[in-house]
Amino acid sequence: MHTDAPGYATTRHGRAPAPGPSFGNPFLRCRCGLAGLERIHRRPWMKFLPGLRFYRCSSCGKPQLAPKRAVRDAVIAHRSAQQNER
Repeated sequence: MHTDAPGYATTRHGRAPAPGPSFGNPFLRCRCGLAGLERIHRRPWMKFLPGLRFYRCSSCGKPQLAPKRAVRDAVIAHRSAQQNER
């Protein structure tokens, strides 16, 4: 996936998509967690869901919809945990 807009994912990091029927369903989340999600462009029908943003997991590559606040909170918690380990 390549976009020129800032804040959006530019690569898939060369990882293959996860197999399984849930991979194509954007409403189901992967098991990798919210902290590793990268924002990607929504499809037109997703504009009808204003509370959700479209992300791709940086670990497994699964596209998924998630609330912006939940992802932000997960990233903050992940960074805090990393700083506490140092």
